[in-house]
Amino acid sequence: MERIDCEVKNYDWGKKGADSVVAHVFQAGHPHVPIDPNRPYAELWMGTHPDGPAVIRSTGRKLSTHIVETEAGDNNNNLKKNRQELHLAFIQKLMSIQRTLSLQVHPTKEEAEWLHEQDPIHYPDRNHKPELAFALTRFELLCGFRPAQEIALNMRTFPELCVIMGVKNCKEFCELAQEEQRNAKTLKECLKRCIKSMLDMQVNQPRKVVEQLESMYYTINRQNVRGCLLEETVDVMNRTHDEFPGDVGCFAPLYVNHMILEPGECCYYGAGEIHAYLSGECIECVGCSNNTIRAALTPKYIDRENLVKILNYRMTKPDFYLVHPETLAQFPHVEQYAPDCKDFTLHQIKISRPTSSSTTFSLPTLSCGSILIVIEGSAHLDEPQTSNRQRAARGDIIYIPPSTEVRFIDVEERVLAYRTFSYEEGPDHESRSEAAKATLEYRKGNGIVPDSIVNQHVDKRPFNRLIMSESEKHDFMFDPEMEADGFL
Repeated sequence: MERIDCEVKNYDWGKKGADSVVAHVFQAGHPHVPIDPNRPYAELWMGTHPDGPAVIRSTGRKLSTHIVETEAGDNNNNLKKNRQELHLAFIQKLMSIQRTLSLQVHPTKEEAEWLHEQDPIHYPDRNHKPELAFALTRFELLCGFRPAQEIALNMRTFPELCVIMGVKNCKEFCELAQEEQRNAKTLKECLKRCIKSMLDMQVNQPRKVVEQLESMYYTINRQNVRGCLLEETVDVMNRTHDEFPGDVGCFAPLYVNHMILEPGECCYYGAGEIHAYLSGECIECVGCSNNTIRAALTPKYIDRENLVKILNYRMTKPDFYLVHPETLAQFPHVEQYAPDCKDFTLHQIKISRPTSSSTTFSLPTLSCGSILIVIEGSAHLDEPQTSNRQRAARGDIIYIPPSTEVRFIDVEERVLAYRTFSYEEGPDHESRSEAAKATLEYRKGNGIVPDSIVNQHVDKRPFNRLIMSESEKHDFMFDPEMEADGFL
């Protein structure tokens, strides 16, 4: 096992200075680095992705290079010869969120590959990006479309939403929602038209969006009209309006679930799910990708057509997205969070200070590489089969190679740690640097994902072809730091 140094992202939406858990945890592992009270500390990336690669502390070599040099054995000689780096399938992140991130969605692998070929500037990766969020503090997010009955209630309660989504569309939606099971497919098609109308209005009639937002907020705050909104959701809407005045994304809590995760709760969503993080701290596990299709609540590139097409339009209660822990029989101090996703599994490790200093706490031996971060406490990680022993205290991040037996020893303070792993091989990013040099002059076709690719994974979801006009294509170069997920 090796101690690794990882990269902090200072995105504007992050908590500043001493208010950020990211800042405190990072400084604990790097005592010589002071915390800047005026700087946001948004994310700590732990993985091999080119936008934030981990390095081996003892050698300064990138972790992806270290894996090639130390783990590509006899069965992988051809792979070792042909590739200079091998990537993990995941990125583990620590996040501290002060301001709302963009309303967004992520593509499937097939959609990501197609988007990358068409537009490597805005879609620099060929990989998908499923996401898991484990709450360290009270953590708020928008995730997935509300149940149809709730959306219909808010349409009837707030006429401003109908103006934005199209009065005819909303009337049809409310009628279809009365017999939701029988009309499930048609209901999704209608919701799609509602979303398209709303996003188009932001571009074509921005003043009308402002007027409808002003009217809606008067109805909510002066007349105390609620629909199916809880008071916590009203607070979110007011905060979002302060951060993004005039943005059509301010309507999102009317049709997207507002989830509040308490510490220790966890949620997961895959490709095609609309979402936006709002506030709090979490451990996040994502596929090794930086592809994001944005809808609103951001000054960055918004790809309306592909977003409308790729959304899955699932309407369900927020409980659908929760991931429940599994305690491992032989490891009572380890809880496993394993969503329906091959790209990552998360282990939470909680160890109370033992009565005897000789007590050991073994971790599962995995046939794949993993990354472990200590959030609280002080101990050591020991390899019983070797003399390798690493300090494991707050802020320490350790890469554990495949088939390595490790255990916590010398526990001095209660330990809280998180370990992410995957048995999948990570994506090949070696062509990514060339893609980053490309310009939109190389764009092929109209930049809209074909029906044949979208329909592979969305269960008979029909889509109409949408064409992006030349005036909507941005002409700036891709900047990994700027385009990273959620940067505002």
